[in-house]
Parts: sequence; structure tokens; C-alpha cells
Amino acid sequence: MSTSPAVAPLAVKKPLTSSILLWVRTDQPRQTGMDHWKGPHSGIISATPGLEEYRQIHLAEHNPGRWPATDGVQTAIPADRKIDGVAEVTFQSALAPLKGRKQTKLAYADEINVFRRTLLYAGPPNSSRWYDVAGPGQAAGARALIYLRRRDGIGAGTFRKSSSSLPRSPPPEC
Repeated sequence: MSTSPAVAPLAVKKPLTSSILLWVRTDQPRQTGMDHWKGPHSGIISATPGLEEYRQIHLAEHNPGRWPATDGVQTAIPADRKIDGVAEVTFQSALAPLKGRKQTKLAYADEINVFRRTLLYAGPPNSSRWYDVAGPGQAAGARALIYLRRRDGIGAGTFRKSSSSLPRSPPPEC
């Protein structure tokens, strides 16, 4: 009789984070921007003192999405909101970004070489969750990015109340 190995619970961290939505420049080939982001720009970010982890999520140029059409929910990505990638950063502590001000200036100055637009979302400790789904050197296999946006006319309190009922753990593996 064989048994399946027990599935270990996913490790979850709740650090100080930032997620930066990125749009590469359109006056040069997209791959040029993506390569610069992966290479020289990554080197600048990775050298930041106080940095815990830096992830680059490169999105496909033509991404149809996988979310089913749902009444009352915008599930298709409008062309003006389609992003090319996301940079995710965690810090060792809430004060760690102060250690990296020099590198932040270098990164900001280099962004003109890569991006036409960036949008930073900062997540104070305990407001975002990072799950370890693969060990060092292992591929994650798949990722899901879900960003929620308030409808026009909906206040922040109502939005927080309705979004607080969302699941706080990753979905089960398929």
C-alpha cells in the first residue's frame, strides 16, 4: 500500500515590500528593454543594502489572461493598463530602505533607459504576503498576479471591507 507524501504548509512571510508595475519603452524593441531590466538594471537593484529579496516577473507581450468572464468584474486587461512586468522587493526591516538611498538614486536614474512608466505600490509589514513555493534554484512553475482596483465612486472603506473577505492563503495546486 502506498501513501502520498504529506504536503508541507507553505512558508509565509509578511515583510516590508514594494511591487512596481513596469511598462517598457516603446521607442525601442521590447526585448531591448526587457534585456536591460534583466541585466544592468537588475545589478543596480540587487546591490541595494538592506534588500531581502528581489524578484522580476517578466510578462508575455501578448497575454490573453486566464480569468473567466464574470458579470460586473473587469476580467480582460484593457490595452492602456497592460503591463510588461512587475518588480517585487522585500526588505530586511522597516528601516532598511534608508540604507539603500544611494542605490535607489542610481536605479531611478537608470529607469529612463528601460521604462516609459513605473507605478510603485508599497506594502507596510503585515499588509502583503510572500509565499515560498519553490526552493532556491527551483522554478516556481507558474505565477498568478491579481490586482484589485476600486470602481469609480467606491470609497476606500467600502473597498477595504469587501476585499477583507478575500482568501488569505494561496489557492490549492491544480
